[in-house]
Amino acid sequence: MSNNPYYNLSVDEQNIIIKIDKKAIDYQQLTQLLNHLELKSISQRSQLTEEVAAELANEIDSTVWSKVKSKLSQ
Repeated sequence: MSNNPYYNLSVDEQNIIIKIDKKAIDYQQLTQLLNHLELKSISQRSQLTEEVAAELANEIDSTVWSKVKSKLSQ
């Protein structure tokens, strides 16, 4: 539990509950923050290495380029 006038945190068996004063933060900013936290959590659980990610990116780039290249040569 927190003692902050702008937000209140509580925890039960499965959830962290956050209550925020509507005047304290913009809804869009809060959504961006929560999306950032979600992506950070996913990346921490991921087993993907930078090397494998780079290989996948190169493969995607090659595939996209070959499709674009064939359209340009028509």
